[in-house]
Amino acid sequence: MLFRKDPCGIICIALTYAMLLHCLYVILFIIIIPLLNESLYGTLHALITCTFVFLCVFSHARASYFDPGFVPLPKKGIDFSDVKMNDNNKENNDGWTVCNRCDTYRPARSHHCRICRRCVRRLDHHCPWINNCVGEFNQKYFMLFLFYVGVISVYVMAFLIWSLVVFPVKSDTLVVNSIILCVESCLFGLFVITILVDQIQSILNDRSLIDALKLDEHARTTQQILPPAKVLLRKVFGPGPIIFWLLPCDLKSSNDAIDLREMHNV
Repeated sequence: MLFRKDPCGIICIALTYAMLLHCLYVILFIIIIPLLNESLYGTLHALITCTFVFLCVFSHARASYFDPGFVPLPKKGIDFSDVKMNDNNKENNDGWTVCNRCDTYRPARSHHCRICRRCVRRLDHHCPWINNCVGEFNQKYFMLFLFYVGVISVYVMAFLIWSLVVFPVKSDTLVVNSIILCVESCLFGLFVITILVDQIQSILNDRSLIDALKLDEHARTTQQILPPAKVLLRKVFGPGPIIFWLLPCDLKSSNDAIDLREMHNV
């Protein structure tokens, strides 16, 4: 379990949980219980909302508080000074390099995060909304968090509009909270959907955000031969039917991580 004492990350996590709790409060205690407590539709809407919120919170927890793909630090200090001085620490044939900041021998496409102060495998970026890096081991959960926030935003806005149209008697509490929740859903929904589209694009391009930023002009214009989209998506979401990709559980093999840890324990 990880928890970083980064003020920006802590504030963003608190805002995320506060908006989700406000969503549940408005849907359950202001709309469904007072207006639909004897209706089957009320029970159905309550179950759908609670399910989406649970999946969202669980995905967020998996992305926030678990290993994003940290490159294990060696138990014994190793002198890499000769490697660093050798032609500016260029990659070897397998893409492995030595980090100049944490003195770790890291695999290809690993980068150092200045906030976590560790190297992360396939690091995309450090996200304050999960107070953690987005890397090889938690990118799936980060994307599921974005997906479920987007689903909740669309579903809640549709439900609020329906409730305001169907029920002629509207209390001030219902109107005020509905407006606040609609604004939250619109802004937060557009924000996460934009990031989700960017994440999907980076997977299909087989290039993280940091990888794209570090490319030179020649590499940017060179046509890259990529595997099929389904193969690239399976690297992130794991094997099995596509419907299983929507579950915030680990479907991938951890052999690579085990091999990497064993190498550093030598």
